[in-house]
Amino acid sequence: EFLALRLVNGSDCAGRLEVFYNGTWGSICSNHMSQLTAITVCKHLNCGDGGEIERDFKYGRGSGPTWLDHIECTEQHSSLWQCQSDPWDPQSCDNRAEETHISCTGRKRAMTPATFTECPNSTSCSDREKLRVIGGEDACSGRVEIWNQGSWETICDDFWDVADANVVCRQLGCGSAVSALSEAAFGEGTGPIWLKKVHCKGTELSLWDCPSTPSFGKNCDHKEDAAVECSEEQPLGHLILLHTLPLHFHLDPSRRPVIDNMRISVPVILCIILGALLCLVLAILAGQIQSAQAQHR
Repeated sequence: EFLALRLVNGSDCAGRLEVFYNGTWGSICSNHMSQLTAITVCKHLNCGDGGEIERDFKYGRGSGPTWLDHIECTEQHSSLWQCQSDPWDPQSCDNRAEETHISCTGRKRAMTPATFTECPNSTSCSDREKLRVIGGEDACSGRVEIWNQGSWETICDDFWDVADANVVCRQLGCGSAVSALSEAAFGEGTGPIWLKKVHCKGTELSLWDCPSTPSFGKNCDHKEDAAVECSEEQPLGHLILLHTLPLHFHLDPSRRPVIDNMRISVPVILCIILGALLCLVLAILAGQIQSAQAQHR
């Protein structure tokens, strides 16, 4: 289940901390939470570089599950998902007095009109536009990355298999998967590692539909970034569209994998069909001409 983070009962940058997990908003416990973790939350929410934990519980008590406890962030973390924590548990807090209340020093940055109209930032963007492969030879092979909370994030290769790769390839319009690659086959990413233990059946329409576990900075590094090689190249029109988006594919025909030589593009197939039809028409016309000449004699 993909996550979201928010502060409630105050403002965008002050309130009781809640996380969306398994289809439900729930609280986060404050046990052993440091000011550094509060600062990481504020950075995560684009609410400045400073923040503190409120101890007077002025933002009220939650009513849903209490999902997480013992979150520990370091100075290197810019997202809460990178920090260490206890496992997910709907009863992580012993009581509501342990819920986390945070006030950030900054204000959420105003969004420009372009932010809402350009993918992948736009809320109207499709799942397709929030998924990419990068580092490969074309737009259908490379390291798998997902747009989340303002950055491109990778997937850990734990349990990564062809069923997962099939969903990615289909979602990208790249046919089926040729292979599901692990151990940073197309180079290591640089952003957060968003997911691990993705379990697709292979029939899902979107990676968003597959069960998975948020990485939360545990037991995975960029040496384990997952990747795919798909059976098809993206159509030319699709590549032109992608060029207008903030996605960066590196196209280099001279380094195309051997599998690409086996691909036949749609324009080539159309040319073959049209050529065959033209030959057939010419053959029929030639036959009619010869028949007319024979009758004339």
